[in-house]
Amino acid sequence: MNNSKNMSFNKKHKHLTYKDRSIIQEFLTYGHSFTTIGKRIHKDRTTIAKEVKHHRFVRYCSGRRTVVCNKLSKAPYVCNGCNLLVTCKQPKYLYDAAVADHEYRSTLSSTRSRLRLTKSQIADINEVISPLMIHKHHSVNHVYVSHPELLPFSKSTFYRYVDLGLFNVKNIDLPRKVRFKIKKEYDYSRKKIYTRYRLGRQYHDFQDYIEWDPQASVVEMDTVIGTPGGKGGKCFLTLLFRNFNFMLIYLLPYRRSQYVTEVFNELKKSLGDFEFSRLFEVILTDNGSEFSDPESIEFSSINGERLSYVFFCDPNASWQKGSIEKNHEYIRYVLPKGTSFAGLSQQDCYLLASHINSVPRKSLNNHSPYEAAIGFIGENNIHKFNITQIPYDDIDLTIRLLRR
Repeated sequence: MNNSKNMSFNKKHKHLTYKDRSIIQEFLTYGHSFTTIGKRIHKDRTTIAKEVKHHRFVRYCSGRRTVVCNKLSKAPYVCNGCNLLVTCKQPKYLYDAAVADHEYRSTLSSTRSRLRLTKSQIADINEVISPLMIHKHHSVNHVYVSHPELLPFSKSTFYRYVDLGLFNVKNIDLPRKVRFKIKKEYDYSRKKIYTRYRLGRQYHDFQDYIEWDPQASVVEMDTVIGTPGGKGGKCFLTLLFRNFNFMLIYLLPYRRSQYVTEVFNELKKSLGDFEFSRLFEVILTDNGSEFSDPESIEFSSINGERLSYVFFCDPNASWQKGSIEKNHEYIRYVLPKGTSFAGLSQQDCYLLASHINSVPRKSLNNHSPYEAAIGFIGENNIHKFNITQIPYDDIDLTIRLLRR
């Protein structure tokens, strides 16, 4: 049992720490063997031997420059535990934790600071990834999934190389290197007002439902506005299947409940009541006035049967549907805030959603939402959503995507 525990410990902590080196120095002073020291710090005895031999140093005395002690040719290779350490006039090999740790960190720093790429490798990487990241806004994870053979180093090293200026890609071209505005603190002492249609549909009701049916299909719903004052112009209705980050985008003439109802009526008509009930079992949204008619979403327009359950987040708690809020950043790559949606059509929304759903995500084990969702949603239903899969290198998340 102890051996297996030590083995798992070694895999997680490969490098010796200063505390480990201090224990090595103390145990050497008291004459303990490498085996005893290894058991104490959960390392193999050969690791201790290499550490001592690599970081020992010689201290000269009485003008003598040659070490002649035969004991130093075998373990422990140093004079730390020798009984004659104080009286011996010969040069001494010693092991000191502070000296060893300083040498280790200096070597580690210099090793990591060296480039491990040739000029030809840099040119090859630059030729492939720079156009994808600069012109199509592919993320770091995206290019790693698409071209693993070109990137023989970690993502943190990639960011360091970008900082060093090895590639044409700059920090400003990396979608995730952005500045976030400081969120205003919400006054929770204010009285929360709930209208009648939210009764039985509040967030704690949603939590109760998920506790009762944890396998329920949850779809988060929101709107994205174009120019400020979203009620006065076109906007997006977005629907996100939470487990797969698979997003649908529909263009609304205005942010009004009647247009949201029209979208869901079309979905029920194209999918059929059974498939709609299976896919949209639970819908979680915010308290916008455009969602003030939940019953038109929940019930069948044919026979009046309940097909779905609509729940509302708490006021000023967008984090309760954080998946769709985060997914909106992909829309903003193509349509930055303040961009008018006046010239867009529903076909543009299908195209935008297809590109977004084809981006590989780290949270999905480097699969795209399209690949992750197709098993649950079904290829036939995805076709009804007018979503197509885009090859990785053809994905374009820039304003050029919707230009005519």
